[in-house]
Amino acid sequence: MKISFLSITLILMFAISARGQETFSVIDILNKGRTLEEKGMLIIKQDPAIDTLINRHILANAVRGGIDGGWRIQIYRGGHRTASEDANKIRARFMEDFPEIHTYITFDKPNWFKVKVGDFRSREEAAQIFFRVQEKYPDAYLIRDVIAFKSFEK
Repeated sequence: MKISFLSITLILMFAISARGQETFSVIDILNKGRTLEEKGMLIIKQDPAIDTLINRHILANAVRGGIDGGWRIQIYRGGHRTASEDANKIRARFMEDFPEIHTYITFDKPNWFKVKVGDFRSREEAAQIFFRVQEKYPDAYLIRDVIAFKSFEK
């Protein structure tokens, strides 16, 4: 009796919370910023499962903390006793050299401190900055990483 009541309660709570989440559809995404007349010109016939997949993708990226498959430039990796201090010094120096590029310090077990810079959606976008960075940080190289989402609206 208690188990069935608990399961029914959980199902109802899940249904209510799922309804409260914002959902997106392909038509809404494509019509964003268009006039009412322009919205009437766009007709999309598709399986409703596509909207479900888009929403799952958006939620997965939100949980992950960014967009998978992006690119960053790694300028430092150290695993010695003073690696944490060295990573902070290199990050501070980089922030002075390139204040417009975001920097990140990460720690990977067992003892690797890494300094990564930038949030690039493609390798080509990263390469434009990479050659400038490599002049001051010759050990820098491109890596695939989960990047922070930034809006590209103008």
